[in-house]
Amino acid sequence: MMLSRIADAMFWIGRYVERADQTARILDVNLQSITEDAAQDESLACRGVFTIFGIDDPSERDLSVQGLLDTMVTDRLNPSSVAGSLQTARENARGAREVLSTEVWESLNTTTLGMPFGVRPSRMHNVFQFAKDRCAVLNGLVDSSMTRDEGWLFLRVGQLLERVDMIARILQSHDWEDVSDSSTVMLLRSCSAHEAYIRNYRGRVKASAAIEFLLLDSIFPRSAAHCLLEVDEALDTLAKLHGSTLDRTGTSDPARRIVGRAAASLRFRSLDDIVADVDEEMEQLQKVTSAVTRALGATYFHPAH
Repeated sequence: MMLSRIADAMFWIGRYVERADQTARILDVNLQSITEDAAQDESLACRGVFTIFGIDDPSERDLSVQGLLDTMVTDRLNPSSVAGSLQTARENARGAREVLSTEVWESLNTTTLGMPFGVRPSRMHNVFQFAKDRCAVLNGLVDSSMTRDEGWLFLRVGQLLERVDMIARILQSHDWEDVSDSSTVMLLRSCSAHEAYIRNYRGRVKASAAIEFLLLDSIFPRSAAHCLLEVDEALDTLAKLHGSTLDRTGTSDPARRIVGRAAASLRFRSLDDIVADVDEEMEQLQKVTSAVTRALGATYFHPAH
């Protein structure tokens, strides 16, 4: 059985690498839009981007493209910035070195050390591309060089929960009164879903179809429903590895119960019901990821003795 500290470290490696990747994707789309549209109020637009990351009251000096780059890309003391997330993932990896493949460890090192300490708006796309490419290499090496044991499963659960949390944040911060094509395309691009959406719907983008795709599509790997189903499957495998037997009356695993309720709430309700109050629905989805994290901590990472 895996040591609880290693299981905890693997979980947070998954979360922080996914956070770095998603943050780079969100910023790449949004900051490009701000710099290309001279008519936009830069301060107001930057405040909206900060809201995605749960920063509701940024300082006035941060309300610029440069301020966003300094805070959300290169600040190593901010665990939610791209560089800060990668550094925190690397620190966790030090504690789980024995279960990580050498290729994964070296790739994480290369990625973390390759992030610049400062970036100007004129060079920001290159930095975002570096972060996205390196996270893709890292995830590929995790999949191709690690056995599907407990360590991989905890990392996978962390990755998927972070993805759900980020999707919820993006949808919550989106202006749903703006149903223009450009606004909806930007939403889909922020979620790395635009091309997949176009292939699936084969036509003009619609706000209602976009939210349906991002929340409910069962085979798009970044949709909330798909991620929750994958989390449930991984938790089921973990329970079996820990000696859990068939429970004829339902699972006793608190994390699986939370995930199961959330997945059912998305999959077995009408889209109209969900979009009636998107803000509240996305708030609840973020609370789900926090509750699952706490439940995993109580069960696997910091169990009572």
